[in-house]
Amino acid sequence: MWSTLLCCLILAGAAAASISGHIDSGTCVCLTTSGVNARSGAGLSHSVVASLNSGECYKFNGGILTHDGYHWYELQNVHGHHRAWVAGNFLRTSSSSHCSGSSGSTGGSSHGTFSSGVVSQHCLNCICKHESGCRPLGCAWDVNSNSCGYFQLKDIYWQDCGRPGGSLAACAADLQCSSECVQNYMSRYISHSGCAHNCESYARIHNGGPTGCKHSYTLGYWRAIEALGCSANS
Repeated sequence: MWSTLLCCLILAGAAAASISGHIDSGTCVCLTTSGVNARSGAGLSHSVVASLNSGECYKFNGGILTHDGYHWYELQNVHGHHRAWVAGNFLRTSSSSHCSGSSGSTGGSSHGTFSSGVVSQHCLNCICKHESGCRPLGCAWDVNSNSCGYFQLKDIYWQDCGRPGGSLAACAADLQCSSECVQNYMSRYISHSGCAHNCESYARIHNGGPTGCKHSYTLGYWRAIEALGCSANS
């Protein structure tokens, strides 16, 4: 039974319980292991809304409930979700400064913040997570050319977005620069695509180029983005 419950709580890793009782609303709490499921409600029967990684920090919203043998804590703005619940076994308290600029408080990534523009922070976060786990991956050969960094940018994409950051590799490895490139690319092409100005169109253009939102081969990519918690109107 314990192993079954543990699998429902996390995807990988384990951590000793670090929060088990009352903490003040607004307290900053951080994940102590990776693969932790954040849920829509307190309890294992509720749907998973995000998978969280060690070091991500969020503000506690004040709700504490006990279900299925665990103390569940309600957190604010988790991967674009206004409220989400996480078992206290995988949380620790931290200084409030750790919640400044984190993925929970900004709608961006635990590695920094996204550039603003036509694409919402939530939508950028879903694309970033799908492309790289929102990590600054090195350049690697993929479909006839290198793909680099947080958004797996290609050279032609980087040229079309205005060549920010001095080089493809440097920009792609910087969250602010790479997300600025995505914003510029979408601003350049969305009005000419004939598609709605929404997350689905932006994701499919990111995957399939300037008219990618019109082509059926980008639908599988969009389904993967939806699975990360984004909708057309995100």
